[in-house]
Amino acid sequence: MGKKPMTHRVVTFLTREELDFLDKLEKDVMFSSGKYISRSQILQDMAELLAKTKMNATGIKDNDELKTKIQEAITKLNQEQKNTTNSNEPRP
Repeated sequence: MGKKPMTHRVVTFLTREELDFLDKLEKDVMFSSGKYISRSQILQDMAELLAKTKMNATGIKDNDELKTKIQEAITKLNQEQKNTTNSNEPRP
């Protein structure tokens, strides 16, 4: 069996709305599939997906600019995945 990656505890502060959003995702998964996924796992999955974008944060000056850069990186990753999926489909 493979080794589990070393994990580190991260403490963060979220607004009530952000926490409610994570709770909703957690409950949606539970009620739709019967599987439990914690808020921590949701955040870990989000970090893993963002890492796949290979986004470069050099030169970012404020939080709004960071959010824009994250959104652009996720959009680009999504488009790349769509292109890969479409190129794997058989042609008529």
